[in-house]
Amino acid sequence: MQLDGKRLEIVNLLSKPMTTSEIAKSLNLSKSTVSHHLKILQKLGLVKVEKEEIEKNFIKRYYVSTLHTPEMIFPQEAKILAGFRFTRDGFFRTLIRNLTVYNLENPILLKKVGIDVGYHLLSLKVEVDDVINGIANLWEDLGLGDVRTGSNRIKVYDCYTCSGLDEIGKPYCKLDEGIIEGILFKNTGRRHEVIETKCWGTGDNYCLFEINPL
Repeated sequence: MQLDGKRLEIVNLLSKPMTTSEIAKSLNLSKSTVSHHLKILQKLGLVKVEKEEIEKNFIKRYYVSTLHTPEMIFPQEAKILAGFRFTRDGFFRTLIRNLTVYNLENPILLKKVGIDVGYHLLSLKVEVDDVINGIANLWEDLGLGDVRTGSNRIKVYDCYTCSGLDEIGKPYCKLDEGIIEGILFKNTGRRHEVIETKCWGTGDNYCLFEINPL
């Protein structure tokens, strides 16, 4: 099952509970199409039913995205991770690299984990007033690369996640995309789409993340 464009739109829309009819109206889709996508998103663990109401003998279900719920990723360890203090001992860098390498065929999971980690944990370490440069400073503090920033872009040299890995025709750093999106959403209150356009996986010797406000 793939997370195509319409399913991504539904996930992005469901930052607050919505019914099938409300989603269909917002995205100009039929209710049957939305229902089909919701079933797939529920199987992927990206959407859940927040509440149910009875209206005229029908059950009205309200769906919400799970992307910002840490328990969905770390069900047993959420309390431990909530108080975790990142150090320079290499734990976090090793976690990122291992998650990436062992889940290359599951970019949806990598992005989801990244968004949760960025939103719930790493956003606390980034200044709200200058988020993009704050992310750059955080990247360097964690030893994840040498970072340059521009207008709505982040460029990473010596990327810890992918530096030295084989060219595979696509970017490696889905987890990094998600982390950046999570931090931006938490610290700005606005959703952004982050896409890695250059990477060791695409034959480049640096990573380039393009940031698009939604």
